Amino acid sequence: MYLWQDDYIAALAETDPTKQLRLVYQAMVALEQRRLSPLEPGSEEHQAVERAEKALQILKTSLTDD
Repeated sequence: MYLWQDDYIAALAETDPTKQLRLVYQAMVALEQRRLSPLEPGSEEHQAVERAEKALQILKTSLTDD
């Protein structure tokens, strides 16, 4: 498990939309911080980061489209 995944999982698991949006932003920050260090292109973590970023963007859009 990667350090940023705790924030990511918390965002996905939250059921209160207000809290969830805050956690989505928190997870996005964690991912941005992770990208400050080199990621091996194509590595397992690199792929996981990309998937997580896409999922959070979709979730954020669904929460802010109301």
